[in-house]
Amino acid sequence: MKPLMYALLICLLFSVAAELPAQDKLKETPYYPLQVGATWHYRAGDSKFTIRVARHEKVGDALCALLETIRDGKVVGSEHVSVAADGVYRHDLTYPQTQPGGRSKAELGNEKKVIKPPMLVLKLPPRKGDSWKVDSKSDGMTFRGGFEVAEQEITVPAGTYKTFRVASEDLEVNSLKPTITTFFAEGVGMVKQVLSMGDAKIEIELEKFEAKGK
Repeated sequence: MKPLMYALLICLLFSVAAELPAQDKLKETPYYPLQVGATWHYRAGDSKFTIRVARHEKVGDALCALLETIRDGKVVGSEHVSVAADGVYRHDLTYPQTQPGGRSKAELGNEKKVIKPPMLVLKLPPRKGDSWKVDSKSDGMTFRGGFEVAEQEITVPAGTYKTFRVASEDLEVNSLKPTITTFFAEGVGMVKQVLSMGDAKIEIELEKFEAKGK
């Protein structure tokens, strides 16, 4: 290629690149690391599962992280989570459908529940004494109530952490009234979650966190 033609081609490439919009980038918070490849290993009683950030993708106008829940090597659920200036939001949930008798879970496939408006999971920056209300709907389900933030040091299999504890207040999911308490640690994200309703109680604890590239 002649030098003049080569120079013209380089100028053209740079001019085209300059006109391309900058690629969207997911906002970041150390209290919910969402880099692609980040993986949390949890246990809940005798059960173990992992949650990993599979990719970043748009949900409506929001750039989200797709988090996949994996048990026994299979994806059994997922959710889209975004980070805004004021907090971390959940946009939807996907999980296996269940139906008594007849068709198997594999035949039923997964059911996606879009949450409108997206539900605030963690207010940013987290501060002791913060609170907020939620009022969202998802395919016939309603989520109403509030959350409050406190500080608490806890120990789980992965270690001891200073956390922000986000506890539900008067939460209602349709006619049910579950209690949800989630513990977020800086640089790790969720290290523990306790779900209870009546006499039933589930504790989820972090065994290991693998950040991107580890």
